[in-house]
Amino acid sequence: MDDAPWKILETRILADEPVRIVHERLLSHTGALLDYYYQPRKVRVVFVLPVTDEHTAVMIRQYRHPTRRRLIEVPAGKVDPGEALEEAVRRELMEEVGAAADQLVSFPAFYPQPSFNAAVFHPFLAINVRIVNTPELEGGELIEPLEMPLNEVYELLDRGEIEDASTALTLFYARPWLASHGFLTGNP
Repeated sequence: MDDAPWKILETRILADEPVRIVHERLLSHTGALLDYYYQPRKVRVVFVLPVTDEHTAVMIRQYRHPTRRRLIEVPAGKVDPGEALEEAVRRELMEEVGAAADQLVSFPAFYPQPSFNAAVFHPFLAINVRIVNTPELEGGELIEPLEMPLNEVYELLDRGEIEDASTALTLFYARPWLASHGFLTGNP
């Protein structure tokens, strides 16, 4: 099977910073002409559910301008060029919540929105997290650390109150590990 069955007729770069947006005129496999808009860069992003020995999660409440709301999320961020995934996780923990972790558990990577971008998201679980510093937020970040019992986080997830899809998937991936290691009680 052909991995790229559509022919590119024209490519225009609509924006380059802070992200590249491309418009392509395509000829599909059926002969239909398509206008396609997307972000072509293969950015790697880490997402981490930080869990303390007290079975709390160190979440964040972050303002997301396109939604005009503050969403409950796990700490996350882009992986710098040449940076290992685990290094990026530890850096993001420190930057967004001022935390360090003893153990990291990785889960399967995923494409969050392959119809629009080529980003690859890497979910992690951080165990034995402790706050060791104040967060070092970037200029445009509006983030409030939010520590809450792990079972309450999963109650929010089950009620549909975790609205960020990458956070939700990170929580879903982490749930079996947390349950099998005694971090969740009852029926989370």
